[in-house]
Amino acid sequence: MTLEEKIGQMFVVGFVGSTIPQNTLNNISQYKFGNYIFMQYNTESKEDLFALTTALQDNILNLVGVPAFISIDQEGGKIVKFVSGATHFIGNMALAATGEAENALSVGKAVGEELRNFGINVDFAPVLDVNNNPKNPIIGVRSYSDSPEVVAAFGCNMIRGLKESRVMATAKHFPGHGDTDDDTHYGLPRIPHDMDRLYQVELYPYIEAIEAGLDAIMTTHIVFEKLDPDYPATLSRAVLTGLLREELRFEGLIVTDAMEMKAIVNHFGMAEAAILAVLAGADILTFTESTSNSVTAYNAVLDAVRSGRIGEERIDESVRRILLKKYEYGLFADCYPRADALWADLTSHRELNERLGEKSLTLAKGDFSGLDKSRRTLVISSRATRYALEPGLSGDANSFAYVARKHLSARGHDVDYYVFSTTKYESIIAAAPGYDQIIIAFENPSGNEVNLISEIYQINPGVVVVSLDKPYDINLFPEIENYICVYEYTPLSAATLIRYLDGEFTATGVLPVALE
Repeated sequence: MTLEEKIGQMFVVGFVGSTIPQNTLNNISQYKFGNYIFMQYNTESKEDLFALTTALQDNILNLVGVPAFISIDQEGGKIVKFVSGATHFIGNMALAATGEAENALSVGKAVGEELRNFGINVDFAPVLDVNNNPKNPIIGVRSYSDSPEVVAAFGCNMIRGLKESRVMATAKHFPGHGDTDDDTHYGLPRIPHDMDRLYQVELYPYIEAIEAGLDAIMTTHIVFEKLDPDYPATLSRAVLTGLLREELRFEGLIVTDAMEMKAIVNHFGMAEAAILAVLAGADILTFTESTSNSVTAYNAVLDAVRSGRIGEERIDESVRRILLKKYEYGLFADCYPRADALWADLTSHRELNERLGEKSLTLAKGDFSGLDKSRRTLVISSRATRYALEPGLSGDANSFAYVARKHLSARGHDVDYYVFSTTKYESIIAAAPGYDQIIIAFENPSGNEVNLISEIYQINPGVVVVSLDKPYDINLFPEIENYICVYEYTPLSAATLIRYLDGEFTATGVLPVALE
């Protein structure tokens, strides 16, 4: 391989759309970019996705000669990039709420099967961050738990399940993104913990996962002050080589988080950051969609090798690892979507997901067990903004309140609903005394949403509050007597909650995090 071809293997890049843009084809030809990442705008229909992965591998094999890693963020729950034609599986914290780590093995197998059906061979999951900071703005329910042991148990099983389906798991965000108040998309967080603490908490799941056969790890753009006070983990040789390679004996691929994040570009610049990441020990640099950033980074690395700042042997180390993993996951034998992908029967996967949804629903406080059909019910919720709760829903109709009224009414309940907005605040308060049973479901309530719940409680102390995201929101409402956690605002959680309100099953979920 030429130097240019080898450096191209060290890039994962993205593009917008369900077909390959001409500039992407040009970049494959010119820069030999060898790997790609899909976002939701690449996967809007399964037919287009099938054609896209086929065309992408055709072009890369023709222009580069080595099959591509095609990757995706398919964590489950609130972070799912392949929706149409796939099972929208339960998220990590909800999965941990089932209390059985073996469930993660089943989910991993199923997710991997659906991805590999369409030629996607790398999942940027699972999240191994230990979410021990309730104020964490970016991880939250993407984590399994605030317990390192629980995170390790579920995470290792997810990794095994994906691997059984020949999809390479990429655990993230090393060394740990669970204890920060900042989001690396916008700032550069710093963590002051000493090594004893890191080994006990943040590193514990990674140590277990490495022993379980983990093949890839994604880095975080966070400064760990006791390891390297000057550089975030992604750019730190002390972290990637000293800690991960030498101390933890990790031999798999080191993949960066998206290099376009402000934690990187605002503090180091794209060209210098790319060089530092390679010098630190990163094997693959990730770019989600920016052609200019990926080209800038590629040219910077190429120039650094030509000038001697990066030794070519350093490039060779990474390329050997990359080619080995492509071989181990069967890409040289078969990198294409499976012929029957469009017609695959996913019934067993949907049934698994529904069972896990029921097992995850957690009655964190109170004794509520379902609605009384003889009494009037009001359901209030915010809109769902990430995913359609049912096909075709948008606006106020894409809300738990709307779908709950629709399905509970069909089951014989007397139900009205409101979709919350500031302009409806007074109307909701005025209407509330007319109902015997009130259900309020919010995703990260703040401001007027918090005030509304408190006022509704004064009107009806039996109000049932549902957390559609982080369970920590219970701390905002110490007076509330009935509090339910479903951990996500997705089609699964909405359908599960409706069945619970109708009395179909008893809540058996366990809280994966400690609440004050």
